[in-house]
Amino acid sequence: MKLILKQYLASLKERKELDAVLPDLLSSMGMNVFISPTRGVKEYGVDIAAVGQINNEEEKVYLFSVKSGNLTRDTWNGSADQALRPSLDEIQDSFISSRLPPEHKGKKIVICLCFGGDVNSGIRQEVSGYEQRNTRDNISFEEWNGDKLSEFIQKHLLKEELLPSLSQSLLRKSLALLEEPESSSRHFSLLINEVLSNAKDTDSVASAITRINTCLWVLFSWCRDGRNIEAAYLSSEQALLFAWDKVKDHYTGRNKPSKSFDSILDTYQQITDCYVDQCLIPYVEHKYALSHAVHSPCSIDVNFKLFDVLGRLSIKGHWVLDSLIKSYKVSPPIDEESKEQEALRLRLREITRSINLLVVNNPLLLSPYKDSQAIDLALTLTLLSGNSELDEFVKNWLSEIVDMCIFSFKSDGMYPIVHNSYEKLLEHRRKDIADSTYKNKVTEASILYPLLTVFCSLYKLDSVSQELENFTTDNLAHCTFQYWYPNKCSEQNMYSNSDMHGSASAKFPVNGVLALEQIKQECGTADSFERMSAVIKGKAPLILTACRRYRYPVPFHYLEDLIEDH
Repeated sequence: MKLILKQYLASLKERKELDAVLPDLLSSMGMNVFISPTRGVKEYGVDIAAVGQINNEEEKVYLFSVKSGNLTRDTWNGSADQALRPSLDEIQDSFISSRLPPEHKGKKIVICLCFGGDVNSGIRQEVSGYEQRNTRDNISFEEWNGDKLSEFIQKHLLKEELLPSLSQSLLRKSLALLEEPESSSRHFSLLINEVLSNAKDTDSVASAITRINTCLWVLFSWCRDGRNIEAAYLSSEQALLFAWDKVKDHYTGRNKPSKSFDSILDTYQQITDCYVDQCLIPYVEHKYALSHAVHSPCSIDVNFKLFDVLGRLSIKGHWVLDSLIKSYKVSPPIDEESKEQEALRLRLREITRSINLLVVNNPLLLSPYKDSQAIDLALTLTLLSGNSELDEFVKNWLSEIVDMCIFSFKSDGMYPIVHNSYEKLLEHRRKDIADSTYKNKVTEASILYPLLTVFCSLYKLDSVSQELENFTTDNLAHCTFQYWYPNKCSEQNMYSNSDMHGSASAKFPVNGVLALEQIKQECGTADSFERMSAVIKGKAPLILTACRRYRYPVPFHYLEDLIEDH
């Protein structure tokens, strides 16, 4: 386990990674962290500061200057950005005299050189000499390298009482199976369940989520080193949802459980950012690039994966949009946007533009094979509905999807069916699919056509709406058109997928006007959605994340404002 942790620490970057792990570690050691990493705030060489006892020694002040990886000549005192030695000089020249809180003035001070790797042998003499020359009665130096950090993490964050041998074994199995992401994430899911199972009160919930976050970071660092992010993506999604299910009753935004959840949410965002930025966005502008990247001669494989990544890209957009809306509410951009708001807005534009290019350059996204791909379409269309710049693209896309669904059905091609398994889709392609009994059976229910009806109406595609209505009336009279809404059981089961929940609205009208009226009525008469913890506590994208993960239709409540305006 120590070797696993050391490799993990060595791979962490300084910003938002190594210095994000350290405060949790220090807190678990019983220390009081009084300075945490803050971007843009000058702390005169100090990244993290804490006060407390280690190994039953007297209480001391620990001042950390954090660097990533091995300590080399460049990162010690060379051309590297924010080299370590100048930071240590700043701590002694400025921080101790002017920034140290008055209540800690008389205490001994330990300046900690913190890095995830080791000191390179070529500069060992220089580092040791610097420490000896500057050690005084009340100031000493310590090196917190990868070995020391991994020992502390194993002893305090992941100790046997907190992360038993079974959980440690599950983590090792998850790391060993990174080349098989589904298997790796299954073991990590068992680890999550194991760690959270005994967390009941606020302290145990906070501690459990912190441990899961540390394990998730270990998994992510190994995935990143292996250039295969998939296992980390799947595991982070599961960890986030299970963590919310456990923390939701304790979440205030300020207490320990809230901070532990916000930390795992930040880890999820970093993992999904890495996935989107490395695996999707660089390739969306190239014709068929992502289709070819599936490495399969079978269109079913390609279709499955394209709709999957469409959903992932859209979920990322929803989280960015949520952050931007919250920022606008707190600081309305009356004169101009803040730098944070501008960065979020540009990020959202990058994601929505990437969705546009993904669809244009991968034509299989015009032709859903599974009715449940309505979920990925709903995530995308709900996101794009707030961006008028892409209205023409959305209209064209909707028109093409409707045309392809109708054409495929009438020509006995790969029209959308109720089955989700790969085997059933292969049978569907090979079967005598002109048989009316078979066609009726595999199209016996649908959420896709109701979804298309709603968006065609919202985008005022009257002729397309009429064509869709005529088709469903003439060819799908046997089909149960329906949609899903959260009910009173959804709060209990939405984030953990522990049981079936929600209500189905059967006999959904495939007529734009009637469909919007029914949605207004359904959303207006039931308050189950508004009463969900994720909505109440400002984490609404969690519901969308759960919909993608557990394959529930996206609630039409996310379109209420658009429907009202319509």
